[in-house]
Amino acid sequence: MSLYRMFDAAYPPQQPYPGCQAVAGYIGGNALHVWTLDEWLRFSGLVQFPIWVGFAEDDPAGHGQQCAAAMHALGWRPFDRNRRGVILDEETQVDAAWVDAFAAQIWQAGYQTFMYGSLATILQNPPKEGYLVADWTGVPTIPPYANVIGTQYQPNVPWEGTSVDLSVITDTMLVHGGQGPRG
Repeated sequence: MSLYRMFDAAYPPQQPYPGCQAVAGYIGGNALHVWTLDEWLRFSGLVQFPIWVGFAEDDPAGHGQQCAAAMHALGWRPFDRNRRGVILDEETQVDAAWVDAFAAQIWQAGYQTFMYGSLATILQNPPKEGYLVADWTGVPTIPPYANVIGTQYQPNVPWEGTSVDLSVITDTMLVHGGQGPRG
């Protein structure tokens, strides 16, 4: 299994974190900052994943529709051969019905859902197309649990006036990213 480095940040840096092949950024929900088109375009050479922050929100179907609309507005095509993935950030929330209702809207719109959250709780939610677990050991490895396709292994790394979180993802996840908005 090949592993690829990915970073994410609430406020994106000017340049990619060194050695990363992928980036994840925020497109809505309960996000601290929604990335602008210009912020996404900074990283057009990397494989990109949008993040929708879904914890502590009502109306999962509505959030799924809003998320799909945001992906579409950025030009991320639905129903492509690999179904572009969105990362649903659930932190420590466990709510299978919420996840299922959100993900159903995403799937219907032509995309797919990856689940992100703390290793202590995220595996209690449905995996959808796979888990990206927060397991802050500082070691870039994938823990041996079913449906885990990535690990955020180091949070809050200072980089270019902001902080980034570092992850490793498998090729199973990587193929569901895309390069740049409008692509």
